[in-house]
Amino acid sequence: MLMSGGVDSSVAACLLKEQGYDVLGFYILGWLGTAEFPCPWQTEEKDARAVADQIGIPFYTVNLSKEYERDVIDRFFAGYQAGLTPNPDILCNREIKFKALWQKIRQFEPDYIATGHYAATHQVSGLERSRIGLFKPKDLNKDQTYFLWGVERELLPKIIFPLGELTKPEVRVLAKKYQLPTASKKDSQGICFVGPLKVRQILASRLKTKPGSVFLQDGRLVANHSGVENYTIGQRLAAGTVDWTGDVPPLFVVAKDVKNNRLIVGTDADTYASELTAGQVNWLADLPTSSFAALAKIRYRQEDVSATIVNDQNQLSVHFERPVRAITPGQSILFYSQTGQLLGGAIIETVESQDAKITRLSQALQPTEV
Repeated sequence: MLMSGGVDSSVAACLLKEQGYDVLGFYILGWLGTAEFPCPWQTEEKDARAVADQIGIPFYTVNLSKEYERDVIDRFFAGYQAGLTPNPDILCNREIKFKALWQKIRQFEPDYIATGHYAATHQVSGLERSRIGLFKPKDLNKDQTYFLWGVERELLPKIIFPLGELTKPEVRVLAKKYQLPTASKKDSQGICFVGPLKVRQILASRLKTKPGSVFLQDGRLVANHSGVENYTIGQRLAAGTVDWTGDVPPLFVVAKDVKNNRLIVGTDADTYASELTAGQVNWLADLPTSSFAALAKIRYRQEDVSATIVNDQNQLSVHFERPVRAITPGQSILFYSQTGQLLGGAIIETVESQDAKITRLSQALQPTEV
């Protein structure tokens, strides 16, 4: 049982023990923090250990800080340096919780790995044979399948999600029933390795950027920016985020020309698009054909949108039934069935309408820029 020191994993551990499992609790030591950006991991580990002691299960701390640095933190910064917007929580689940840890604890010969994620696994009949599928949980408001699409399909039969059929309020009630020391603890916020810190702060400490220009789509210069790597698609630009050259209405990032260090801005309506391409695909279900319909999601908590997907050797072309706001290269796109099964996911690579905006701006500036 992966124990983070939070209420969800604490209740999950109690449920497993009640169900008769021989439970071992594990705390992952990943991000250790720095002098500038400290991490309260000692407090989280202490809370997790207190729960394990109370319910009477063995508890271990596994040091995966080197793997964290290499497979999550370095990739996170490399993505931003390339002008993308990666999601470190997805990397954390795929590379650390369901890969590095599993390999590290093989000497215990575990049968299953369990977490406090709000997700569920069920038996499904596929094209090949009966398999285990990953599904949305009962509490759709806490659905965390978005962060799990990168898990290897072969591992699904070995994963248990004890909270899959519970709501968050029900988990809180159980925590009080079990009299857990984490019962009243607030949910953690922020990305997986910097906790509550603002992402922009730590990015500014590591990224190499240079100032550039902010243009409207017709080529008019309206502001100066601090480096395209510091901005993301759909971000509203206001006082303090850029150095404005004049009075302008609220504008949003609609495209990023990383090669030329330019930001292109427009209205909120200009952030919407209907098509994208994606790669680095991971399928968690059998696919009926190379072209199929599914419900798609491009960010956590975004509502599902009907889409048509063409799969050409794991390079995906996706067309949404209606335009979607702020499709962002580097982020993930997930595909669901009508019954809530997570079919798979991929990394967004290009957005045709954004590339077209970059091309039009380059053409508009060609006569005036040297």
